[in-house]
Amino acid sequence: MTRTPSLRWTLSALLALALAAGPAAAQGSPAAGPRTVSWYADHPQARAQVQLACFDDPGRLGRDPDCVNAQQASVEVALREARSRTGTMDPNDPAFWSSDPETRKSKLIMCRRDPNLANCDAAKRSLLIEAGRK
Repeated sequence: MTRTPSLRWTLSALLALALAAGPAAAQGSPAAGPRTVSWYADHPQARAQVQLACFDDPGRLGRDPDCVNAQQASVEVALREARSRTGTMDPNDPAFWSSDPETRKSKLIMCRRDPNLANCDAAKRSLLIEAGRK
């Protein structure tokens, strides 16, 4: 019976030590300092490890630079993936309107009523480019 409490204590101590190491341990080098958003965006496994540690102890690690950068990197990766699927997410870019002809049609109808609406020029330019006029 003395083994069970001792084993539990040892496991608890190891778990506490692992959590105390926080995101730095997930990076592999505590002396390396915080990693950048772009570094985390390019290293998904390290990003996920840091995020797990941060989600597990937000009271202590919530404002840790690695926690903030890893979370922001997740946003950056999602934007990269969305851009790769849609081409562009900038409504000032004619390619944005070319990738969604139905939305462009609706936009051009609204622009006919009010030419001062935002992005009217880009929507019209996308159609002109496709028609070979610009």
